[in-house]
Amino acid sequence: MKAETGVWFAQAKEHYEDAQYLYDGSRYSMAVYCCHQTLEKILKACIVEYKDTLPPKIHKLDTLAEQSGLDMSPEWLADLAEITRHYWRVRYPDFRQYVYTSKEKIDPTVTKTKEIYLWILNRLNRP
Repeated sequence: MKAETGVWFAQAKEHYEDAQYLYDGSRYSMAVYCCHQTLEKILKACIVEYKDTLPPKIHKLDTLAEQSGLDMSPEWLADLAEITRHYWRVRYPDFRQYVYTSKEKIDPTVTKTKEIYLWILNRLNRP
């Protein structure tokens, strides 16, 4: 693994752990935010590793996935686009106060983040 890939990977791992901690602590909007950050950083790690280039300074997960060199299903690309929408929404109080208010409401995002994150880790041969 390239040194730069490892930097992105370490940030992804930290954000993943933060998302779990915030989820367990009922900080739902920030857990969703960290889910997005987890996937953004791990996809950027893949861009560095597989495309041998610096990742773009963008936040759209589906676009990053398309540039990553990973073979993702159209369903996962749609899931990544939805997680990106959540990333933008949690930044605004009107959404945060009504949308991200329980584990049940954010469970799909947390579950999908874990699924995709672990799949990518497997591709990067990381535990």
